[in-house]
Amino acid sequence: MVGIGEVPPLTGKMEQKMSGNQAFHVERVPYGQGEVEIRIPEKNFVATLKPRYKPGLKNEVDAIQKALENPIGSKRLREIARGKKNAVIVVNDITRPTATGRLLPHLIHELKEAGMEDDRILFLVATGTHRDNTQEELEGMLGEEIVRRFTVVNHHSQDDKIMVELGKTSNGMPVVINRQFWEREVKILTGTIAPHQGAGFSGGRKSVLPGIASLATLKQHHGFGMRSDKPAMGWVEGNLFHENALEAAKMAKVDFILNTVQNHRKEITQVVAGDVEKAWFEGVKTSREIFEVKVPHPVDVVITTPGGYPKDFDLWQSQKSMAASELVVKEGGTVILLAECMDGVGARGFYEWMASAACPQDVIDRFIREGYSIGSSKAWLFSRCLKRADLILVTRRIDDETLKAMFTRRADTVEQAMEMALVKHGENAGIILMQYGSDIIPRFEENEIRVSGASAQHT
Repeated sequence: MVGIGEVPPLTGKMEQKMSGNQAFHVERVPYGQGEVEIRIPEKNFVATLKPRYKPGLKNEVDAIQKALENPIGSKRLREIARGKKNAVIVVNDITRPTATGRLLPHLIHELKEAGMEDDRILFLVATGTHRDNTQEELEGMLGEEIVRRFTVVNHHSQDDKIMVELGKTSNGMPVVINRQFWEREVKILTGTIAPHQGAGFSGGRKSVLPGIASLATLKQHHGFGMRSDKPAMGWVEGNLFHENALEAAKMAKVDFILNTVQNHRKEITQVVAGDVEKAWFEGVKTSREIFEVKVPHPVDVVITTPGGYPKDFDLWQSQKSMAASELVVKEGGTVILLAECMDGVGARGFYEWMASAACPQDVIDRFIREGYSIGSSKAWLFSRCLKRADLILVTRRIDDETLKAMFTRRADTVEQAMEMALVKHGENAGIILMQYGSDIIPRFEENEIRVSGASAQHT
């Protein structure tokens, strides 16, 4: 395996190698800001699952401009903004690999054409319940010039003083969001559209809820919207998480979105602009074509990778790549999560919920009783996978004792993790590698689907 500190170019090539009399399937995958090599014995290798990424647009500037000139379901942004006093642009935080810095100059130009000066434009970072983004992170995300020229504010979900209540959704969920967003006359969302284990797909309405919502709203939204017994990647129709987020975005009177579909190199492959629902759905169509992946059959061992930094920034973020694995691994199998976790576990509440339980089922039962809090929903999602399969984390950033308290084992290398898994499942156990696991929507052949009822809608 390539050393953790080495950063060779990402080639994505597959090859077979012989070691003695044994053949290996060999691939190189992202890990942190570098790359590692994975060698799977050919007798165990079943398949590599990865999205059908498209190459980046040859002229993304032209594509962004065309999307803004031809918005879907709305007027052009400069027409919406003409005569208005001020605007707010919501941007993703550091945990989302969005090409934000390349989108913003075009939005600023549209607002300038409508007569709006710099001091009338606010950038609001959709942190949800995440920590503040640092000055260095903001400059990396938005660009140094934008951070210097404009006011940029991190959203704080726990600060009730900055919130405003807009009413309730049709099923009674209170919509409480950032007041600075609500009070601006032109409201714009940016983001990227990719599979999401709770919302079906990210982007669009998600910049409002959970992005700039209050903790009180998040408790209800995540509480009843994320209790499905299966991960919800690709599931939209009938998904309460999605439906409540969309209704909240409409209540917040979002004027315009500019969203992208991107590949694993953060290159833009499609741009959609316009109405918060209609434009977003156009992006979802493309996202499905890329991220729905056929699976030959369930296996005993799944190796999953979030896709490198920032998706494997910490265990909190890396968990997302476990969701698709949960649908592919056999009951009683093993998931090997290859994630650097440079920032450790992540939110303290996540660890505390796990460490205070006697087993993963305790976490699930407690979440059903108590509902959402910072860390609890992540602990529940983490435990749902653990209830189905063992977890081995390949990292050198989290110690064994911490992971043991989270019902997880640690390995230094993928090879070591595979040896641990094969001790349990036998030397001939099947192994599937899931590259960019948090972006995959697994689809079995129809006669192999092993779910029923409501779960079948989103597996």
